[in-house]
Amino acid sequence: MRSWLGVVAAIGLAGCSSTTSTPAEQPTVQTYAENYQEIYQRVSTTAKRCFASKAGVYASATADASLFTQLGYGEVTLAVVRRGSDNYFLSVRIENQPTGSKITMISDDTAASQRYRQLVSAWATGDQNCPPA
Repeated sequence: MRSWLGVVAAIGLAGCSSTTSTPAEQPTVQTYAENYQEIYQRVSTTAKRCFASKAGVYASATADASLFTQLGYGEVTLAVVRRGSDNYFLSVRIENQPTGSKITMISDDTAASQRYRQLVSAWATGDQNCPPA
């Protein structure tokens, strides 16, 4: 009887410790003819302007950007934290290529990721529109 209790307890604890996770979404990769610094400037400037206006009572939004000219790339990170479960994160890496630049986007929220990836792609081409509130 004692061994059965041990087995049941072990199974119960194993069930509590296992977690289900959604698979990581595949990165979006795009190439552009323009220099990576020009693409970085477009994306980072627009992201900072748009996300600075998103802070409020129910959400906080940040856009962080770093350019590493010695290494030939820049990074832009967008994060929105809302009350509840509608949080998301998007990382954008803009790299120097022999004939232009390459953008790689990775996000953690599949519900909002496509919309924000399209927004960043538009920013890379010069669009300055911000996401709707």
